[in-house]
Amino acid sequence: MDSDKNLRTALEILDDEVRGDVAAALSKMSDDYTMTWMYSAPKTGTLFPRTKPDFRAEMKEVYKIEGRRYDVKNAVASDTAVMVEMVESYPDEDGKEFRTPLVIVLEFDAAGKIRKGRHYCDPNISYLKLEKSQIDQAFSG
Repeated sequence: MDSDKNLRTALEILDDEVRGDVAAALSKMSDDYTMTWMYSAPKTGTLFPRTKPDFRAEMKEVYKIEGRRYDVKNAVASDTAVMVEMVESYPDEDGKEFRTPLVIVLEFDAAGKIRKGRHYCDPNISYLKLEKSQIDQAFSG
């Protein structure tokens, strides 16, 4: 089933990001890949920022973040898309953790490559630097 393959690919690309393996991630993306962040960018105020046409250079910057982790809470896949609910965590320069609950939606092309993504979160939560126990409360009950 394509849904199982798509789910594996989505989870693998998260692992690629954690390891900083841009080449492995790019092998899972179509040449016309785009990611759209479904918010207003905190620093620029840009509504729904999107990857640049040369997203490969952008990825090298994003994939530099060391200590990134993803705690996947839920994932669902179809033959054309995957949705993953998770918590992204990574340390700032002082070692304090940014933690952000988020959902990504990845759309796949006929070749099984990720063609489009949408990233849903509230970036303001990241800047609160909440403890893991505080984030976990959102998933309990």
